[in-house]
Amino acid sequence: MDVLIDNPLLLLFLVMGVGAALGSVRIGGVALGPAAALFAGLAVSAIDEDLANTPLILTQVGLALFIYTVGLASGPSFLAELRRGGARVLVGAAVLLSFVALVVVGVASLLDLDTGARAGLFAGSLTNTPALSAAIDGLGDGIADGSLTDPVVGYSLAYPMGVVTMLLAAHWSLRRGHHRAAGRTELPVAASTNATNATLLVTRVDLPTLGELERWSGTKLAFGRVEHDGQVSIATADVQLVPGDLCTVIGTPDDVERFVAWAGGPSSRHLALDRALLDFRRISVSNRKLAGTRLRDLQLERRFGATVTRVRRGDADLVADGDFVVRLGDRLRVVGPASRLGEVATLLGDSDRSLGEVDAMGFALGLSIGLLIGLVEVPLPGGGSIELGVGGGPLIAGLVLGTLSRTGPITWQVPHAANLTLRQFGILMFLGAVGIRSGATFATAVGTAVGGRLALAALMVTVVLAVASVLLTRLLRSDPVTAAGQIAGIETQPAVHAYAAEATKGDQRVDAGYALVLPLAMIVKLVLVQLLL
Repeated sequence: MDVLIDNPLLLLFLVMGVGAALGSVRIGGVALGPAAALFAGLAVSAIDEDLANTPLILTQVGLALFIYTVGLASGPSFLAELRRGGARVLVGAAVLLSFVALVVVGVASLLDLDTGARAGLFAGSLTNTPALSAAIDGLGDGIADGSLTDPVVGYSLAYPMGVVTMLLAAHWSLRRGHHRAAGRTELPVAASTNATNATLLVTRVDLPTLGELERWSGTKLAFGRVEHDGQVSIATADVQLVPGDLCTVIGTPDDVERFVAWAGGPSSRHLALDRALLDFRRISVSNRKLAGTRLRDLQLERRFGATVTRVRRGDADLVADGDFVVRLGDRLRVVGPASRLGEVATLLGDSDRSLGEVDAMGFALGLSIGLLIGLVEVPLPGGGSIELGVGGGPLIAGLVLGTLSRTGPITWQVPHAANLTLRQFGILMFLGAVGIRSGATFATAVGTAVGGRLALAALMVTVVLAVASVLLTRLLRSDPVTAAGQIAGIETQPAVHAYAAEATKGDQRVDAGYALVLPLAMIVKLVLVQLLL
């Protein structure tokens, strides 16, 4: 015990390790994830209050890493969804969160909870780590002298209830989609959107060019190879298919099936397996100069006689067209002459080592910009001011810089794998440190009347939040799968997102709904929790 008291950094990493192990345990397909580090820290420091000496700077470093990498990853998706008419969804989410804040005020008043308990109840019910950080910072003196309840107490009691109720909300949304699909001719909501391919035998006459067919009937398709009169070549945008041609078609399973039926029928030959003249290869994008570049700007057809048919990003296979924007860490499936694929790999980078690295200057500078934004105080009409702090400024900077990708020689974008690593490390560090610093206070308060009232309040607030979230997605007429992603985004809860993604077999609509709502929900919660103080 003395060793751990004298070495807070050792204690923190032990808590992070135990928390990561506990967080990976799945019960009913659901895991606590990084949040387990908070409970591990609370349990350890509750043993001896002298253990609660983890430096505050470690919590700030962990939160900054987490929130900035979330912004970098979400920026491009957030902007794309916003352009597709996501503004009304964002307005609805902001109104909903404001309503929940009013519910928290009402419940706290009814149950005689002080400001610290109220702030922790809000942050925990919405499972929002940056909001907890803002509450701790805003109530620093009151927590230190014991005049206010530590927000961590309310957060810890409300957090599990928030996860469970929102999981039920997402589950109900998906079940509604299955029931709706069962009574209609529409496709099941759990259909996979990962790209697949098929070989088309053309029978239809007067087809437009392949460039025009990429956006056929609202779909997004790509084409790899074409066989005409026994000659196999790359499927370029100006090729016009005629009856008797063979062509590989890439898209979602449903889109490919419908297109093949419309343009002809499936061929008994699988043209993608014919590697006599053309070969294919998965090539990773590690060249930082290409971050944020559109595929058509790479001019692979003109330079190498090659084309990209799909892109592997994370665990998803995406259809690639000329407007597809490349990110570091993407794995491109390139089709072309075998002798030229090495040159394509040289252009794209294809370096595993580079994919594990970040542009240290760009990362540090971007995070510095975010921290400066967090220091800006915004005056309120009735007096006082609020600031986004460590949990908000880096998020805004990440959203903007992640969308820009590069500025001259500076690369803002971080490879996908490196981003996930930094994100996980940051959230484990923050939650572990917060748990260690608050364990003694939590142990004292949880068995008191205040703890009981907080548990009751958490149940009331989380049930209202879950019901209101489902009603909002119905009001917005979101399809059930997108609605599940939006519910996860409103809660800013990775566990709910992971459940919805797994239940729908990786349906990208879950990611789209989550990416749209998450950034705004983070910022709104940061503002609201400061108004509750």
